[in-house]
Amino acid sequence: MDKDNFVTNILILGKTGAGKSTLVNYLYGREIAVARAGRPVTEKGLHRHEPFAYNGMDIVIWDSWGLEPDKAREWWESLKEELARQSGQPHIRDWIHTVIYCYDAKKSRLDSYESEHILKPLIDMGYRVIFALTKWGLCSDTEKEAAMRVLDESYPGFSAIPVESVSQKLRGGRTTAPEGREDIFRGICLNLRKSLMYHLRCRARDEMQEAVSRAERAALAYYDKHTGYIFTVYGEDLMNEIQKIARESYENNIREVYDRLRNNITLIDSMCVAVIRGYTGIDVSEKLKGLHVIMSSIKDTRIAAWTGDWGEYFGDTLATIFTAGIRFFTRKSSYREDLEKKLGEVSEKLTQDLRSFADTLDKEDIEVNEGIEEKLNAASIRN
Repeated sequence: MDKDNFVTNILILGKTGAGKSTLVNYLYGREIAVARAGRPVTEKGLHRHEPFAYNGMDIVIWDSWGLEPDKAREWWESLKEELARQSGQPHIRDWIHTVIYCYDAKKSRLDSYESEHILKPLIDMGYRVIFALTKWGLCSDTEKEAAMRVLDESYPGFSAIPVESVSQKLRGGRTTAPEGREDIFRGICLNLRKSLMYHLRCRARDEMQEAVSRAERAALAYYDKHTGYIFTVYGEDLMNEIQKIARESYENNIREVYDRLRNNITLIDSMCVAVIRGYTGIDVSEKLKGLHVIMSSIKDTRIAAWTGDWGEYFGDTLATIFTAGIRFFTRKSSYREDLEKKLGEVSEKLTQDLRSFADTLDKEDIEVNEGIEEKLNAASIRN
């Protein structure tokens, strides 16, 4: 494995007998996975094959035991647990980057349990599935048209790539020729950034929401520690200190998540550039907008905090937390309820701002991906 190559993790799934193992062998260029037609040969769980180098990428293929109707629920629960474990890894290089689903083109249909219990949950989790239409060389023209139509109607916008993994002589003297390997790798390039960015944004949404909640809890904990049990004199110094602690808690917690998001977007962009350059020789770096460039184009003042003006933003946001003039004896429980309510209002406003920020990233990222695809398609036409 070349230390300068980017490692991309590919998960190959499919029903028993759909040609999953032969596809693994075809992509590797040698026998690496056992293939026996119609028999479930892969043991339960996900299995990692050794990496192989391909045009500047080190590709790691993961596969699973064959999917069967009577074990669909058990199969999915096992897969979901493993996907959650890997997507929870702190470094992006350890995530599953692309999912390839083997669809037996000769059958010209997807079983309902495949669609409902496997593909729909995968897509809901944000995976940009590449459909490999296996056994393509064995299909009649009618079967090919039917297979394409099924995917176009059921999963519009997803890649459907005809694949023949082996050369074999058929009755009548015709011999099938392997095809689809290059198209599969091209699909990996196109899907890489889409999948990674989707999962990153989902993770960032959760982390930002937790950051807001954590900051609210920290401010209340400080209040509880520094006030009396029943009655308390609330002086200006204590009020100012509570406001200072609240502001720092929100700012520090959210800034940490924001900085991690920014760094991960930069990392994903560098991965995308490296993979596409290695596979196609095309440089798409100018199509990738850094986070600061994206944020500088945003006109929505509701998310001013995310352009770097943290101090002013948090000062304005938190200014309404504390009730003016409370510098005399009052019940701690009554004031705490008011403080908790005000902090809840601040948290809700910040949450709304975070959603607006995430929505803006979603829209901007669509344009980035469209620009990458246009450049690759233009280069393909010229060649």
